[in-house]
Amino acid sequence: MIGKGTTMTSTHVPLLDSAVQDTYAWLNDIMEELAWEDRHRALQALRGVLHALRDELTIEHSAHLAAQLPTLIRGIYFESWKPGGTPARDRTLEAFLNRVRPSLAGYTDDDDVYDAACAVFKTLAARISEGEGEKVREALPKAIREIWDVV
Repeated sequence: MIGKGTTMTSTHVPLLDSAVQDTYAWLNDIMEELAWEDRHRALQALRGVLHALRDELTIEHSAHLAAQLPTLIRGIYFESWKPGGTPARDRTLEAFLNRVRPSLAGYTDDDDVYDAACAVFKTLAARISEGEGEKVREALPKAIREIWDVV
């Protein structure tokens, strides 16, 4: 507790600094892949795709994937999750992209939603273990798995 006459000093918390740097690295990968310059837009793409992906996976697959995500991205991944509703009932590519689309509202057209999904999947594939990436890929319905295969 800070008392009267006490001043706060600016200190870094290494765990948080590292978490932010890791998140920026992921966002930079997405921005580079899509030739975007807007980090917020990349964050919205990451959030939307991760939520749609999470909702395609069983609870067990979701937990294993989450364990490989950086701290802040793991928080985004679990944000507003309702595990009782997973995996999603409509597991088509169109339904998947429709779950991503609201995160990118105001930023993209329909083609960009597909491209954003590809960019996020490419970033995931590059930044998680190959074994976990293959497990996630195999857990996806064929139509959605094809996005992963594009990368």
